[in-house]
Amino acid sequence: MIRAKDSDATLADRHEAFCELVRLFQDMAYACAYAVLGDFCLAEDAAQEAFISAWQKLGQLRQPEAFPGWFRRVLLTACNRLTRGRRQGTISIDEGMNLHDPNADQQTLIEIAELTTALSKAIERLSLNERMVVILFYVKEHSQKDISAFLDVPSTTVAKRLYSARLHLRGMLMDEFKSDLAAHCPSRDKTFAEKVQAGIYDEYIGQYRFELRPELIVTIRREGERLVSEGGGQTNVLFATDGAKGELRAEEFDGRGKFIRDEQGRISHLVYTEFGNEMGLAKKIA
Repeated sequence: MIRAKDSDATLADRHEAFCELVRLFQDMAYACAYAVLGDFCLAEDAAQEAFISAWQKLGQLRQPEAFPGWFRRVLLTACNRLTRGRRQGTISIDEGMNLHDPNADQQTLIEIAELTTALSKAIERLSLNERMVVILFYVKEHSQKDISAFLDVPSTTVAKRLYSARLHLRGMLMDEFKSDLAAHCPSRDKTFAEKVQAGIYDEYIGQYRFELRPELIVTIRREGERLVSEGGGQTNVLFATDGAKGELRAEEFDGRGKFIRDEQGRISHLVYTEFGNEMGLAKKIA
């Protein structure tokens, strides 16, 4: 900084020294401008304009060590000027934050985009002071010490703003998560219940061979929302009886099938009763 202000130095040396300052502060300036403008294109324009303006006004800076805070004021002036003539940005926030992994699969990219959008919206709802420290510290990964110098506030103030911002972000993201969760709850329509119902029905589907009469095979299949059994020349519609566990009943007469499960919880056998009499045990074979 001293070299950039040195009136005895050549213009080339002063220019080179200032370009080094640009390299040191460019990301911080860009992040700070984005925190104010919320637009990546405008933030880049503001940062560039601020550096040019700072170079032109460098003679006004009396103490070289005060450059970060002085430059921040120049940058905010540039932001205010651009805000008055604001235009739409062309870069999405995920591009600006560079969160996409080119090797990620499509589903991962979608999830990253959704997370980035949610986080972006939450950050935009923070106060300007909180938004600045969040973007500078988390997105651009500047130290609290550097942020303190740039914003011209004590390090304790930076720490307090970060803590407050974390609390606010956590609350906003949780509210958005709860809202998103509510929007996707199974109760929003009948689809979920219908799929579960179909899964419950499908558990009984298969072929059952009676142990005492191996030639007799009963087949249970699903037709829409109905279960139908076929065997011994008979076709019957089945339904679940109220209060009975693991039991299906024929609609046409008092025929009942009680299903037995194995150790893994899968249906393995069928015990068939007719008018209260047990007619045989059938093993599920398919």
